[in-house]
Amino acid sequence: MIIWGFTTPKNFGPVRKIQCNNCNSETNWFLEKITSWLMLLFIPLVPYKTRYLLKCPECKNCLELQKEEFEELREIIKSSESDRSWDACARVNSIVNGAGGVIRTQTQLNFIRDIQEFERERERRSEK
Repeated sequence: MIIWGFTTPKNFGPVRKIQCNNCNSETNWFLEKITSWLMLLFIPLVPYKTRYLLKCPECKNCLELQKEEFEELREIIKSSESDRSWDACARVNSIVNGAGGVIRTQTQLNFIRDIQEFERERERRSEK
């Protein structure tokens, strides 16, 4: 019995906070490699397709990456968090933006939180 389409995901850890276009959550997205296998008698024999993804942990929305981008992000993740250089962070941002992700600075996130708090306060006052 030959079966195809069996997949094995491998998670390489969080990359950075990205706003999901699907669920609008701002969470650490994970770098993931998914390999599809051709199987014979339920034994994976030949990998026939590999996908490289950045994945939202909340809704499982994915951004497709090229193999080179994936390898570069994996090397950056391997390096210690404290050892990340400005160039490495800029490269992560470039790859994520190129794949369609939305990255915001801490100042932008604080501004958005302040606006949301202001809107909640205004709604609460209008209800009275």
